[in-house]
Amino acid sequence: MTTTLLAAEVLLSQEIGDYWASTTTANGAAGGTTLVDTALKAKADDWITDEAYDMVTEGTYDGEERKIKNLESDAGTLVVLAHGGQILSGIDYRVHRLFEASEKRRALIAAAKNIFPSCFKKVRDESLTGGNWLRDGDLEHNWTSDTVNTYWKNSALTMTKWTTAPNYFRSSTSCRLTGATGYLYQSNTENPDLMDLAGKAITFRCRASCDAASSLRLAIYDGTTTTYSTYHDGDSKPATLTVSATIASSPSEVSFRVYYTTGATAYVDDLRVYGATRDKLYLGDLGLAQNYPHSVSESSDTSINTEPWDLLRDYEIGSDGYIYIPTVSQNYRLRILGIGYLDFLVSGVSSTAWTATIALDEPQIKILVAQAALYLYTWMSMPNYSVGFRIDYQQMLGFWKQEVAERKAKFGMRTPPATAHWGMY
Repeated sequence: MTTTLLAAEVLLSQEIGDYWASTTTANGAAGGTTLVDTALKAKADDWITDEAYDMVTEGTYDGEERKIKNLESDAGTLVVLAHGGQILSGIDYRVHRLFEASEKRRALIAAAKNIFPSCFKKVRDESLTGGNWLRDGDLEHNWTSDTVNTYWKNSALTMTKWTTAPNYFRSSTSCRLTGATGYLYQSNTENPDLMDLAGKAITFRCRASCDAASSLRLAIYDGTTTTYSTYHDGDSKPATLTVSATIASSPSEVSFRVYYTTGATAYVDDLRVYGATRDKLYLGDLGLAQNYPHSVSESSDTSINTEPWDLLRDYEIGSDGYIYIPTVSQNYRLRILGIGYLDFLVSGVSSTAWTATIALDEPQIKILVAQAALYLYTWMSMPNYSVGFRIDYQQMLGFWKQEVAERKAKFGMRTPPATAHWGMY
C-alpha cells in the first residue's frame, strides 16, 4: 500500500490536464539541446507554452528537467536548454506545460503533511520498555543509513541495520556486528540522561546471538571501571547477556557497550538498562503527530507479547518528547498506538527522490493529489504573477478547494479510538 513520488506526480499531472508522455524516435543533437519524436509532428508549434519543461524519465539522464525553448513540429523536434548529453532514440520523456515536474514534486511533498488528519501514518510501536534508560534500545528507529544510528555508535567494528529473520529477537530490526575487534555503545554523549545514573546500581542486558565463542559480551563503563558480562557461548543460538554494576558517584562518563571480537558474526537486539527507577520514556522518534499517542498499554510479561496487554491511563505527555508514566512496571514492554504525519521515504528516511514512497494507495491517494493541485494553484495565484494569469488560476483555486473538501469527506481515513487517561495534558 505505497505509491512512489513519480507515480503520484503522474496522477497529479493527469488530474490537472498537464500530462503528455512519449518516446524519442531519433537521436537528438550531440549537445543535448533537442529531443526528436515523430509524435510531435501532430502538435502545433504554439502547443508549447511559455512555461513548458521536458523531463527525461529513463536512461543516462533520467530525471533531468529542462526549459523548452520551442517546438519545430515539421521536424518533430523539441529545442531545449541543454541536457547533460545527447538524448538518444528510444528514450521515454514527458512534457509539462503548466507546471514543471519539480514544482509538482514540491506540491506533493507539502500535501503529504497538509492532508493530516484525513490521511495519516498508522503508528503501532512495541519498541519501548518501561524503566529502560537507553534510547532506541530495540534498534527499531533512528537509523539514518544501514550503518549509522543516532543513538548507537561503533568503535572499530562494523555495525549494520539487520531486518532478515531469524536474526532479530524483538520487533523487526537488530544490529549485526562484523569487521574489526571493537564495541557498539551508547554513552551520555548520545543520551545525556545516562549521567543521572551516578551512584545507582543498575543492570544492562540484551538479546544476542554469535557464531564464535569468547567473542561477544556486554560491559558497563563509568569512566574509571569497566564491568563485563560472561561471553556468549558462540553457538549461534539466541541468548540473554546480562551484567550488573554500581555507577561511580561522580562518573566522568556513563557508557553501555557490546564488545565484539573480529572473525565472528553477531546480532544484538532488545538492549535494556534498568534497576534505578525511571518513570519517563522518549516518544520523539516514534513518528507520532505532536508526540501524542492515542493509547498506551503494558505487556503482562517482561520479554514476550502476551495478550491481553493492560491499558495504562495514568500518564502525562511532556513538551520535551517524553511520556511520564509513574505507574509503569520496570522492565515491562509497552505498546504505543497513534497516528503520524505522512511523508515520502526511502529506507525510512524522508526523501525527495522520485523513487521515494508514501504509505497511500487508492482511494486516499486522490486526497493527496487534490491537495497538491490546491498547493499549485494557490502558489500561482500570488501577486507576483500577471493579472490575467492570477484570474485564471484563482478560478482553478476555487475548484480544487471544493475538490479537496469532498475527497476528504469521501475517502478520509478513520482515526483509531483515543483512550481517556488520568494524566494531565
